Amino acid sequence: MADSSSSTSAFVSSLIFNGCVAAIFTLLFLTLRPKNRRVYEPRTLDDIKTIKDEERTERVPSGYFRWVPFLLTRPHSFLIQHASLDGYFYLRYIALGAGFSLLGIILLYPIILPVNATNGRNYKGFELLSFANVTNKNRFYAHVFLSWIFFGVILFTIYRELYYYIMVRHALQTTPLYDSLVSSRTLVITELHSEMVDEGAIMNVFPRADRAVFAHDEAELQKLVGERTKSAQKLEAALNKCLNKCVKQKRKADQKVGVPKVDGDNLEDYIPEKKRPKRRLGKWKIPFLGEKVDIIEYDSKRIGELNEDIHDLQSHWEETKTLPVCFVRFPSQLEAQRAYQTIRSRMKGMYGRAIIGYSGEDVSWGNMELTKPVRRSKRVGANAFLTAMIIFWAIPVAVVGCISNISFLTSKVHWLRFIDNCPKPLLGLITGILPAVALGILMSLVPPIIMFAGRKSGCMTVQETDLYCQTWYFAFQVVQVFLVTTCTSSASATVDAIINDPASAMTLLANNLPKASNFYISYFLLQGLSVSSGTLLQVVTLLLSKVIGKILDSTPRKKWNRYCMLAKPSMGVAYPIMELLVAIALCYSVIAPLILVFSLVGLSLMYLAYVYTLNYVQGFTFDCRGRNYPHALFQVFCGLYLSQVCLIGLFIMAKTWGPLVLEIVALVVTAGTHIWFKRRFISLIDSVPLSAIRYVYGEEFARYPTDQGSHEVRHVLDELEPSDINAGSFFNEDDNNDVESIKYKLHKEGTDKSSNELGDSEVLVANGNSKKGELETEDFESAFMDTPNQDRLFVAERERGRALESNESLTTGKSDAFGSNERVVNPFSRGPTREWGPERPKSWRERIMLFFQPSKYYSFDEVRSRLPTVLETIVEYKDSDLDLSYTDPSVIDKDPIIWVCEDPMGVSKQQIELAGEVGADVRDENTVYDEKGRAQYTGDPPDFED
Repeated sequence: MADSSSSTSAFVSSLIFNGCVAAIFTLLFLTLRPKNRRVYEPRTLDDIKTIKDEERTERVPSGYFRWVPFLLTRPHSFLIQHASLDGYFYLRYIALGAGFSLLGIILLYPIILPVNATNGRNYKGFELLSFANVTNKNRFYAHVFLSWIFFGVILFTIYRELYYYIMVRHALQTTPLYDSLVSSRTLVITELHSEMVDEGAIMNVFPRADRAVFAHDEAELQKLVGERTKSAQKLEAALNKCLNKCVKQKRKADQKVGVPKVDGDNLEDYIPEKKRPKRRLGKWKIPFLGEKVDIIEYDSKRIGELNEDIHDLQSHWEETKTLPVCFVRFPSQLEAQRAYQTIRSRMKGMYGRAIIGYSGEDVSWGNMELTKPVRRSKRVGANAFLTAMIIFWAIPVAVVGCISNISFLTSKVHWLRFIDNCPKPLLGLITGILPAVALGILMSLVPPIIMFAGRKSGCMTVQETDLYCQTWYFAFQVVQVFLVTTCTSSASATVDAIINDPASAMTLLANNLPKASNFYISYFLLQGLSVSSGTLLQVVTLLLSKVIGKILDSTPRKKWNRYCMLAKPSMGVAYPIMELLVAIALCYSVIAPLILVFSLVGLSLMYLAYVYTLNYVQGFTFDCRGRNYPHALFQVFCGLYLSQVCLIGLFIMAKTWGPLVLEIVALVVTAGTHIWFKRRFISLIDSVPLSAIRYVYGEEFARYPTDQGSHEVRHVLDELEPSDINAGSFFNEDDNNDVESIKYKLHKEGTDKSSNELGDSEVLVANGNSKKGELETEDFESAFMDTPNQDRLFVAERERGRALESNESLTTGKSDAFGSNERVVNPFSRGPTREWGPERPKSWRERIMLFFQPSKYYSFDEVRSRLPTVLETIVEYKDSDLDLSYTDPSVIDKDPIIWVCEDPMGVSKQQIELAGEVGADVRDENTVYDEKGRAQYTGDPPDFED
């Protein structure tokens, strides 16, 4: 009875506590939201210029809860545009987890709950409905066969979602916007053999490439730029601090009688040199060591010196050591994909890795110089460090697990018996809430460490670092939150009995392992009620905006950043939290099925919180193109494996050999399915089938492959002639009569003409009537444009693979920005239109049938119709920007601008003049001191680029 009463008390206490927290947080959110738009809907504000127009969201509907049905009924295009593709798939994953829970309730509850509850061990509370209450071994067959059905549907759902993701990726990559991005047509090749570190050698392998740019060793330049950035930050802080003191002294002197009047624009009159901000020089910040210098005087001069040194290095950056990393830019995505899919055969043994779809801003330039052995050793070292960290992190987590079953420990550990005298509500708080909160705090300390390890492990891009964090943080969560907590929670309940009767260990553990689910019920309540409502309330942002920010932000830039810079999600940190909840729900779905109710409620509430936050509050981070989603889908297998292994262990402990064999068969099938899924889908994540690109370009006989290009991607080399392969080129340069050659020439011709007319990265959108050579978007409901059903003409479309419908007659000239009078195939004629998709299912029967036919329900054209119209724009680059698009950021780093507040005495003007004499750029534009003597900004910083 003690254990059941304890579990019930813990549940009730946890429910009441988290319910009260959720009610308070939700009430505050609903009350404060209309009055604090910067906190709760900054994406709707026009004065925040860091938000692009296409990222802005319409205002939240008025009313306390009208935003709920509004967001839940938004189309896919709305979520993709306003939550980003990464946010869209994150929401889809949360909804998928809730769907798994609902599916489990429907499939399992009618059979498994009566099987567990009747004629068993007469447990009370939640244990009555768990696996532990079963005494008849023949009843375990129900658990086996139900797990087969439940996990079988989940496996198919994973397949369906992987299929959908690949289709979305291919549809996204073939949109005009992504097709025109330089990242989509640039191949990054690392760890090149010394023979290939030459532009001529690379161009010989890729003759259709526009240019091959090698990375250079800019370590010295990076060091100087880093020092200059730190000096600029220190100088800006010091100048603003002094100006604030000057204004304060001036106001004090003007307001009080008897205080000496202070006037003039000389800083020395307000703050003597001895009282100015100072710092110590030296690489290591050791107190009382190093030369002490005046920050304003020293850093102003130092910035001027650094500017000269940096300018000299920037003008000769190509003369530094060439690194074995090459960025090969192609005229079109078609050529880039062909190169990416064939490079393994073309350059076998001559390179380390090849990646595509990453911009220069995504590259981790500090890891570019690593050779293959060094990169491998760094990765091994980082993995070893994190493995050791997991092991030692288990100690505090194990303590948390023991607390969740404190009633068992107090009966055997004498000095803990005073806890038994606590009132039941307090005991419920200790066992139900304290462990969950403590575990959440412990796990929140992990992601920054993993991110640091990822950067040091040799990850080549920020996206790779993000995925590295997702992998290891999930491993932390599974080991610490699940394995350690489950084992300690169940073992603490049986340790004394095992000591007294070791032969009964297996039986005792089998009976008590399901009881560990009580802790996770409290964990789901914490996540679903307290965490989700806290996410809506934006507690940290609210405090920073209303309280802490007003104290800490004393400079115009800090205040501008506080208002204009939005928080950005880290998917590598966000996904593992949801992945763990899904894994726990799946693991206990058969053992303790009651947990599915709480996982359904928890994940549903988390979905509501994040669908609001991602659409209205948080900004966009770097573009992962949804790569975290398939990663998370494959990690669902962890929950399946854990559940099946636990069932196998329980069957062994209960000595039921029939169910044991059947569950082992299920485990083998799951593992085989996992392997096949990886073989089927992983190669298609970054590879776009060439036939899909040709299909979108409008080739007459091109079709999207029925297997999503799985066969095609593996056999792209079959399209090449043997003579071309032996010659080391992709194409026969003398063949000028094929469609691909003409597309290439027309693309080059169009780019040369248009690059002089268009601005830097300018997105061109023009409204017009649908004609030949134009993109038709009839009957497409825009998620961004105010006017629906508008046909759009994109000027730069003429650069994309234009060819005649008949290969016999080709257009080679006389084409203008709006297409020629010749009959041409519009390169994006198969744009995202509604008419291409299948007829929507009208009944539940049709929906269920289509659920098991993803190739029909998620056809290529149907998926393209879900994409927002903003993806129909074209990005054009200046030649100068293209040439520097894949260079170290230090090469194009601009001189820093020190932004100070303009004071009424003229001290800021004096400091601007003095700093200019030594080469530092200080400005006080768009600033003013208010009537209380506080620095304020009236416009954007002088170095802000819209």
